[in-house]
Amino acid sequence: MLKDLGPTNRDVTDSQPYIGAGLEHTVWEKGVRVVRDVVGTPIRTGDLEIGDLINAEPETIFEVDENGDPLLEGVPLQIAKSKAAVVVVRMDPDENNPAPGRENWAVDGILCYSKICTHVGCPISLYEKKTHHLLCPCHQSTFDLADAAKVVFGPAARPLPQLPLMVDADGYLVAQSDFKEPVGPSYWERDSQQSTSK
Repeated sequence: MLKDLGPTNRDVTDSQPYIGAGLEHTVWEKGVRVVRDVVGTPIRTGDLEIGDLINAEPETIFEVDENGDPLLEGVPLQIAKSKAAVVVVRMDPDENNPAPGRENWAVDGILCYSKICTHVGCPISLYEKKTHHLLCPCHQSTFDLADAAKVVFGPAARPLPQLPLMVDADGYLVAQSDFKEPVGPSYWERDSQQSTSK
């Protein structure tokens, strides 16, 4: 039933799966720049004021090879864009209550979370600055970005996955790594946990 979500790393015909293949990985990895959605411009910490929220993607989806051809195209590109979409928000660092072990995942109050709701996978970015709540328009799941994106209302069963951030040598926001948990609906994570426990 879920085959229309796109090929996994087992579905490809050549010996190497495409970047970010499978349900458990995205194209995010250490050093990949966070860029504005649609236009692909990288983001410096000074570009964001407290209260700002922007939609972003990994720079990988905009990269080209030495011939000017896209590194990702077709179905792999669409899957990469849909799984790696994020929201970047800046808040007063004193208002951020990070989850244990995530104390260094923010940069000057800038946090990055998956844009994909953990209920059924709708894209979300309706933000209420004063409460730091992010609302999913599909079923009203609400996440508190100042409290590790925990669910405060609605049917979602788990927080939004957080992307750990750092700054590169040029002052741009980059990922410390891929997400530490699967993005998207909770049933993807259940499948992941079952496969790793066998």
